[in-house]
Amino acid sequence: MAGETERIVVSDDGLSLPVIEVLTGRGAIFGKSGSGKSNTASVVVEELLEMGFPMLIVDIEGEYATLTERYEVVHIGDGDGYDHPLFEVDPGQIVDFCLDQHRPVIIDISEVLEIERAERVITDTLQLLFSREKHENKPFLVLVEEVHEFLPQQGGLGDLGEMLIRIAKRGRKRGLGLLGMSQRPASVDKNFITQCDWLVFHRLTWENDTRVVKTILGKEYAEDVKDLATGSAYLLADWEETVREVRFRAKKTADAGNTPSLSTSERRDLTATGEADGSTGGAALESQEEATAPVVEEGSEDPALDTEIAEPEAAASGSDSVDPIEADPPPVLDESATEEDTKTAITEPQTASNPNQADSTPERIGSTDPATRDESDSDPTPYDPAVETLWELGQFVTFVLARAIGSLTYGVRVAYARLMGHSKPADRLGVLSVEDPASRSRPSRFALRIFGVLVLIIGLLIVFALFGL
Repeated sequence: MAGETERIVVSDDGLSLPVIEVLTGRGAIFGKSGSGKSNTASVVVEELLEMGFPMLIVDIEGEYATLTERYEVVHIGDGDGYDHPLFEVDPGQIVDFCLDQHRPVIIDISEVLEIERAERVITDTLQLLFSREKHENKPFLVLVEEVHEFLPQQGGLGDLGEMLIRIAKRGRKRGLGLLGMSQRPASVDKNFITQCDWLVFHRLTWENDTRVVKTILGKEYAEDVKDLATGSAYLLADWEETVREVRFRAKKTADAGNTPSLSTSERRDLTATGEADGSTGGAALESQEEATAPVVEEGSEDPALDTEIAEPEAAASGSDSVDPIEADPPPVLDESATEEDTKTAITEPQTASNPNQADSTPERIGSTDPATRDESDSDPTPYDPAVETLWELGQFVTFVLARAIGSLTYGVRVAYARLMGHSKPADRLGVLSVEDPASRSRPSRFALRIFGVLVLIIGLLIVFALFGL
């Protein structure tokens, strides 16, 4: 096992990190896309692998697949090109790779469609790893990409999130460390961030994220973190006295997470033929018409061809002098027809030309004459202010009577209680208890009068309700 003084160099200027703190501690690397966050994590991983320390990497986007080109890594995923299928390998076998065979393992879920099923495999693996480390006690690092997917600040934690929090809180004593990566520190569960021994902040521009930087590092760093160059970051660690600005070196393996570049070799001309030049299309159309036109030999005696050719020519030459044809020409009338018959004959074609016009017009716009309006369209219950007033008055009287009857009922109970020698009426749901006549006081005249008045009022209300309405 490495000594306490072993360190890994992560920058060109010689900045180093203590190996034991990285392997068994809790760390977090934050930074927006393109800030160098993944490169920093890869540098840490490469340095640890160079020293012979295995680890478990949960790869979300397949960015660590290029490690297999340089190191002996067990690559597990769903699809072709992996050493072991994710849903066929046993979690215990994965832990054996890590602790017994001392081989680094990458669980690549970038091509997984059944995310919940993949999370179950990862959760089971971490549970077995956590359990075995109690007895093995070997320094071992678990790296999780996009940790906010499993440790969200809002929405609650799943089984995998609960397992990661357990490792963050209790893993150090077992030699089990945790390194989380995220583009959004504001979206990561604060229970994890507060457990971290070392934090790396690459460029962040979103206000909620810079607010996290302000809380941890201070206002000055919250402003400067927006302008950090790619690869530069602020490092806060328990083993450092102050916050340091670090520029991490470029990783040795190929970068599988690079943004795809634009290449002219992958393009094609998507414009339609002839669309760019309008004259080309016109010439093609004219040539097509010439090809389809009939060929007439000179001196032809075919009258049909002469007629077909002559008719278009006559129409073209005299198009300006031809009068337009009327849509509904007037009928030809007999000279012997009377003036009245002439009016009738002229009117009938106009009416017959659109027989539904007269019938459809009232249905579309309705009649404006109240006398001709259809009786079925009229309101069967016209608005009457007197009826509405009586209705509201009836509701008010009903409300007053209900309140009066309730008050009188309570008054009767009070009077009855006084008559029976009680200070107040008994429970409404209970039976009025009758005390021993010898022990209760005599009813006062005032109580008797109240009781009589109340009974009289109730009787009058009953009479008014029966005969007055």
